[in-house]
Amino acid sequence: MRTKIRLRLLSTKTVISRTHQVNYMPVLHKKIMSKCPVFWLLILAIYSTADGQVSVASHSLSNFQKKSGPSWVKSKLIKSEVFSAPDFEFTDTFDGHRKFANIKGLFFKGPPFKGKQTKVFCWYGVPKGLSKGVKRPAVILVHGGGGTAFPEWVKEWTDRGYIAISVALEGQIPGERVMNSKDEKFWPTFEYSGPRRIGFFEDVVSEKLQDQWFYHAVADVMLCVSLLKSFPEVDTAKIGITGISWGGILANVITGIDNRFAFAIPVYGCGFLQETPHYSEMLGKLTKTQQAFYLDNWEPSLYVPLQKQPTLFVNGTNDFHFTMNSFTRTFEASPNEKYLCVEHRMKHGHQVGWAPKTIYAFADYVTNRGEAPRLPKFKSLNKKNELLYRSQGKVEQAFLYYTTDTADWGRDSYEWKQVTARLSDSGKTISASLPPKAVAYFINTIDSRESIYSSPMRFVKSDNPAVLEGSKKHRLD
Repeated sequence: MRTKIRLRLLSTKTVISRTHQVNYMPVLHKKIMSKCPVFWLLILAIYSTADGQVSVASHSLSNFQKKSGPSWVKSKLIKSEVFSAPDFEFTDTFDGHRKFANIKGLFFKGPPFKGKQTKVFCWYGVPKGLSKGVKRPAVILVHGGGGTAFPEWVKEWTDRGYIAISVALEGQIPGERVMNSKDEKFWPTFEYSGPRRIGFFEDVVSEKLQDQWFYHAVADVMLCVSLLKSFPEVDTAKIGITGISWGGILANVITGIDNRFAFAIPVYGCGFLQETPHYSEMLGKLTKTQQAFYLDNWEPSLYVPLQKQPTLFVNGTNDFHFTMNSFTRTFEASPNEKYLCVEHRMKHGHQVGWAPKTIYAFADYVTNRGEAPRLPKFKSLNKKNELLYRSQGKVEQAFLYYTTDTADWGRDSYEWKQVTARLSDSGKTISASLPPKAVAYFINTIDSRESIYSSPMRFVKSDNPAVLEGSKKHRLD
């Protein structure tokens, strides 16, 4: 039975297309395959390993044997017992860095790293004056590159009535950053630290899955969920996650593996990273085998369609790392209740990443503490270039954003221009004149709470091949 299945996989004419420009071996005709199946199987096996390249055959076989992909990754995480509450202890060792009385240090047992036991540091906070027996919703805070567990971020949530835990995902402990021999600043670590992130997935393949930084980061956050669910003060049906930059990438992946989240708010971080100027370049620096491993196992777009929770996707129009093309595709790939908040020229960073009021309004909505988001919905674009949108509720202001060139999403001069949109008397109908040279656009609405909700980016039909190439994966008008 196994031989028959393999022959069917190897004789298929389907060529797997990838954007990282791996040259795949032409698929052999099924008649040739049928004559000498064993010989051609050996040829394909040799070819698939030459120069670290991955052929159609090896890709199909690995999937068939379930040695890659979200299900395989999840099976390994289950064996790491991430769905069980870890051992933990509160600590006063770092009280010198403790800035708020309702926030304290905590260590929990992480997965082993190269045979060594790890401990993960967190700042854990509850709302001031929380009475015994009262339960509150909780949120896990996932930092990005250059970040750590931030007590200030925890305070943003506890001040709004949430329990919050900020987890250090690179083995950090509180303290001042120190300079290494390469003039790079790093947060201090200790004898129980797990792995640090090395560039863009540079440790994949060179390290086994369970010793890769991204695996540890995913496992640590999932252990945080299990830990929170064991705390009597946590409303276990209302645990959310928000992550910034790399933390946003992680949030998109984790919520495709773990369905225990009530909501997710990835900031900046998205999927389809191989289509962004910055990360496609970094991906190209990896070996072919590493590229294939990333695309088969860690690319967030594999996980977004598996998510169950409501999600708010947050970004800026000109983010260098997470460009609007890939960000919009990620939003479109989500099958669930979803919303957008795209701020004009939003800067990239932790403090600015947790600042948008829309983040907290969305969390309040999901946890039954606030009003429903007012998402603008596209209705029409007529021949006179008049746009019409409808809102689910009254909005106070609305703006049209458009760009005249999407040839290079990462270019410094790439610009989104702002035009004030018109509102009907009811505040539920939005109209605007789209400039003739516009090639892509979206609408932002602002409500009485100063929450910003955005429509997905759309492309205008064009005879310009550059425009069509940039827009073929998105909505066209």
